[in-house]
Amino acid sequence: MFDTKRTRLTKPIIIAILLAALILSGCAGARGWPGAQSEGGTLYVCTMDGRVLALNPDSGVRKWEWKPAETQTSSFLSCGGPAGSGLAGGKFYGSPVISNGMVYITSYSGNVYTIDSGSGSGVELYDTGSPIVGSVAVGNNTVFVGSSNGKLSALDAGNGSLKWEFSTENEVWATPVVVDGAVYFGSLDHSFYALNATDGTKKWAFETGGGIASTPLIVDGVVYIGSFDKKFYAIDADTGTQKWVFKGAGNWFWSEALYNNGTIYAGSLDHNVYALDAGNGSMVWPKPFDAGSLVRASPAIAGGVLVVASEDGHVYGLDLKTGEKKWGFDGINTKVLSSLCAAGGTVYINSQDNKLYALDGETGRQVPNWNISLGQ
Repeated sequence: MFDTKRTRLTKPIIIAILLAALILSGCAGARGWPGAQSEGGTLYVCTMDGRVLALNPDSGVRKWEWKPAETQTSSFLSCGGPAGSGLAGGKFYGSPVISNGMVYITSYSGNVYTIDSGSGSGVELYDTGSPIVGSVAVGNNTVFVGSSNGKLSALDAGNGSLKWEFSTENEVWATPVVVDGAVYFGSLDHSFYALNATDGTKKWAFETGGGIASTPLIVDGVVYIGSFDKKFYAIDADTGTQKWVFKGAGNWFWSEALYNNGTIYAGSLDHNVYALDAGNGSMVWPKPFDAGSLVRASPAIAGGVLVVASEDGHVYGLDLKTGEKKWGFDGINTKVLSSLCAAGGTVYINSQDNKLYALDGETGRQVPNWNISLGQ
């Protein structure tokens, strides 16, 4: 007899295998995809070779550099190993998160680290024992992190002790978000969850037709999230009921969406960037913008322009209202998978060649002296 339950549970596993083959095939591509974060006059960025840098955002001068003690190759996946994926222990996939003077970093090897933003002194906060692909969320002295063991863990932000854990039915690659006493996150088990942030009890779960790996966007009591079922959803944050669904994409939604003045901007693996009305999900632009390649990197707004990057390294500045291209930048000769970071009128791009680019958001011109190598 056909076992529908078994089929549903194995679908996320198949998705994970396909994703690994698609994104991480070959040793050259397995370098992580950490983004950058700007806070308090400092730009924090993780490098492809496993270090964390604090930079002056104007000049690129390093304030400090930190590297975790782990140097071994990960037992989960290693170049030339059983999976042949090229992933190595200690590499970063999530972006830095800054809270209360501390920088929180996750490692694919399963560790959560905390670094003093002023001195650059860091320690291990917690070891999940399972690969981490997303970033943490921090709220109410608690650090929330999902991992490939299918759990969302809540940690004491001060000493790293485990407060509670919530188990899903498959891997959690997505970065959680904590808002108004609730923590929201998606899982490869096809469900999106809302939990009580204090004790981890489930408030509601919303089921989609595919895995969920993107960071949720929450605005005015509404959760906006894309799924591997090629659909983009608006969900009531309190009740978990669907407000609307957009079905016009031709492939998965991976990157975090962006909100501006009543419009949701979402990139898809079908090469398109969509502008959707936040109220009803209808398309705002006459047509989506074709970026020419997969759009994995989360977009940013800088200089009054929507900046998007395609996987093939092309960067575009789009008119927020019409979606028309205002400029294009072709100076990156490698993949762009990391989330874009906007600070003031500048957008920072961490590319797969371990270089950090800075572009003027309004014009697309490269900021002078900002083709900075993040290598040793």
